[in-house]
Amino acid sequence: MEIMAKPDRTFGLIVGIEKYHESEWNVKGGGPADDALKFAHWLHRRGVPKENIRLCLSALEENQQLIGECGLTVELATEQNISDIVTNFLSQQSGDLLYIFWAGHGLITSERERRLIFADANKQNWQNLDLNSLLVLLGSDKFQIRNHICIIDSCADFRSESKGRPTNLGGKTFLSGQPRTDTQQFVLLATREGETAKVNSENKTGYFSQAVREALAAANGTFPPNMREVTEQVKQVFISLDKKQLPTYFYSRSWDGDIETSHFNPFDIPHNIQQSQAVKFVGRDEQLEQLLQLLQANDIVAISDVTGQGGVGKTELAIQYSERYLGDYSGGCCWLNPQGTDLGTQLINFGMVHFSNFNPPDQLDATGKVLYCWKNWQAGKVLLIFDDVKDWKQIQPYLPPKGSVFKVLITTRQNTGLIYPSLPLGELSPDAALELLAKLLGDEYVRQETETAKKLCELMGYIPIGLYQIAAYSRNRGRS
Repeated sequence: MEIMAKPDRTFGLIVGIEKYHESEWNVKGGGPADDALKFAHWLHRRGVPKENIRLCLSALEENQQLIGECGLTVELATEQNISDIVTNFLSQQSGDLLYIFWAGHGLITSERERRLIFADANKQNWQNLDLNSLLVLLGSDKFQIRNHICIIDSCADFRSESKGRPTNLGGKTFLSGQPRTDTQQFVLLATREGETAKVNSENKTGYFSQAVREALAAANGTFPPNMREVTEQVKQVFISLDKKQLPTYFYSRSWDGDIETSHFNPFDIPHNIQQSQAVKFVGRDEQLEQLLQLLQANDIVAISDVTGQGGVGKTELAIQYSERYLGDYSGGCCWLNPQGTDLGTQLINFGMVHFSNFNPPDQLDATGKVLYCWKNWQAGKVLLIFDDVKDWKQIQPYLPPKGSVFKVLITTRQNTGLIYPSLPLGELSPDAALELLAKLLGDEYVRQETETAKKLCELMGYIPIGLYQIAAYSRNRGRS
């Protein structure tokens, strides 16, 4: 993708937010404000006029001196001000290229929409920018700057939904016109869906922002830099970062409508994660967060069943965790079924399929072959999942050495006599159960028959498998 642009016909919307209305959301130590400042200075050094650069910052108190020393006009990073810049300033300009740089908190909705959080957001009003809505506006006939390069250093995780995020997030959207056929967009994102953007607190910078700056500096003054080359260099930097933040996802849309992706794909990581059977995964965001914390602190963790009856979603929680955090396990994710083939054989088969030069000597006995697996596994942190364990003794010979790179996740109906830290699962909350039933039977049915739907959830004990069963029965019986 090649973009032609003159510096004096280039504009910039640069945002760096590290201080929020909700002080607990502040970025400890800072980083985003300085990253934004450095990007704005890079633009100005390349010949972009100061009046073409709109710099919106919200800096921590200890970093306020950065603003006073920057030499550029600094504005508020609030919803109203940034929206006004887009609709009443940038949309009125005629130019070759618009750079958007945004460093600060972000999230992704359950509908997989990326949102960027404004500085004045709070728990009662999550002021946020709908990124896709902005991109659509930029590519419409309501916007006269034809080419756009967006660089976004923010999280795209789902975990905010488990911390009081309202069901209806709302957010700032833009009205767009007819799509233009002569626009080019290049969107460089710090995070893949579900990931957290890491900050180098010691140097007060985002790892991603720093990598982008280094890549831009390597362009040797070429303006605008070739973003594919920038992308490739950022990739190489992240390889050297010991996978602190992988994969990094890059998205570009060319003028002829082609969509290209170039990213560190976590599913290039060896795995045999089971296929999810969930129509909709609801009511377990808090448990996902707890599971993440437990596995960070312990080598072996169990997901147990407080009901002892099954069907509460233990396997599905393990699937959701392993898919969401696969990028943390560069050594692979090996799913093991204690009720199937010998566990040692499953381990060896996984290694032989996914790793080169993985060939346990035939003369080794079963125990020796398991030890061979631990010694010759692919480098990097590994997740082993033992699904539906009925007898602890069955898996004991196949647990990796303590203190190794292996993390072990166990699902079991057992809820007594647990010898490992555990996450007990029970029924869904009434609201989550009703949400799942609405997905299974349709929103209209649940709206029209709310009391009946609530009674069905109660009848099934708010257990996911029960709701699936009652939905199947209801569909077969015509919901009689």
